Amino acid sequence: MKNKNQDRFPVQENQPSNWFEPLYAGSNKNGEGVPWANMDTHPSFGNWLKKNPLEGDEKSALVVGCGMGDDAIELEALGFQVTAFDVSETAIKFCKERFPQSKVEFVQADLLVTQPHWKRKFDFVLEIYTVQALPPKYEMELIQNIADFVASDGQLLVIAEVSKEERSFENGPPWLLTSQHIDSFVSCGLKVVGKYVEQDSSNIGELGTYVTTFKRTNV
Repeated sequence: MKNKNQDRFPVQENQPSNWFEPLYAGSNKNGEGVPWANMDTHPSFGNWLKKNPLEGDEKSALVVGCGMGDDAIELEALGFQVTAFDVSETAIKFCKERFPQSKVEFVQADLLVTQPHWKRKFDFVLEIYTVQALPPKYEMELIQNIADFVASDGQLLVIAEVSKEERSFENGPPWLLTSQHIDSFVSCGLKVVGKYVEQDSSNIGELGTYVTTFKRTNV
């Protein structure tokens, strides 16, 4: 049975990133119609920061799939030199319009395209719900590309909704992850240094929201 969201968000499996630009182009600076637009620091990221205070000290940070830009601004406020990217040109335009005084480097880029200039460059990488927003056939490619952003001794925070449901194209979007996504990041040269599960008040993720912190273990 086709997921009802495939009518609302017409994703084509062989053009997996193409649905984001029309979505943002039909929105505005207030994020209307963008289902994941919090217009503030993501709540799960905010909760993590309370438990894991960060001091940027001019270190580098990358926000994957930055959307409306609020998480990037949070990292900038913590003292990081921040790069934030999204596949949607309109999303990046909104970020620049919303935060004209920010020094965050907001750029358009596709996570499914290798970015060699960012390879192992960032001391802190943040990924929230991006992998689950793309069809399952790309999962390992996406995870590898995210892991490749993390510098030696760098840290990656992954926030994902997790379910027991089989990941198939017909079941999304979103395509909730399984708990095995953690092992996939580990297989890319990272180690788990922190993990907990938040209760999912929306009941979208059957197993809840996994908040996992990784560090690079190889050079």
